[in-house]
Amino acid sequence: MKTTFAFIERTYSIWIPMCVYWSPSTGDLLVGMYRDVTKYTDTGKVTRYKQSGQLSQTIQQNNKGRGLYSVPNYITENNNGDVVVSDSRAVVVTGRGGRHRFSYTGHQLKSEPEPGGICTDALSHILVCDGRTDTVHMLNKDGQFLSYLLKKSLELGEPWSLSYDVNTHRLWVGSWDNNKVCVYRYIVRQDARTDQSTEME
Repeated sequence: MKTTFAFIERTYSIWIPMCVYWSPSTGDLLVGMYRDVTKYTDTGKVTRYKQSGQLSQTIQQNNKGRGLYSVPNYITENNNGDVVVSDSRAVVVTGRGGRHRFSYTGHQLKSEPEPGGICTDALSHILVCDGRTDTVHMLNKDGQFLSYLLKKSLELGEPWSLSYDVNTHRLWVGSWDNNKVCVYRYIVRQDARTDQSTEME
């Protein structure tokens, strides 16, 4: 028997849900929200709900009391339980307990990214679309830039949304400007077992 829960009701809420992610490891639902900028300072947060619909965690500030998020547009989870958020200003990563681990603001001082779609892969890489350079950045699980995995092309267009299939190890990339979804493979099953990656096919 299917049961439906109303996790968030916005009738009188100042918080606007922007993105959701269901965790296959815990069964929890992660929701990224922000406050209406017409009434409040642009501030975001991530909330965690149990399968019962009970709110179990709110991630909003770092250990110095400063806000972590502006507008959390996309959200996912890494293999180690880290919560990975594509915010309007940076990629923000917190541990499962909510402690801020790092924020990725680009690997070039004069080129701050415009983070878009985000996902993680079998090797715990963080993949994020950058709307400023029309590329897909690959980071390691600690936020170190590794490479531009994909760049704008006639075939792909401007990459904007990402999804990684853990069963086939294929990366699905949605384009902003040409209504295409392209599928790539850069990891094979053996690589996932031995922590090695291959060139893009």
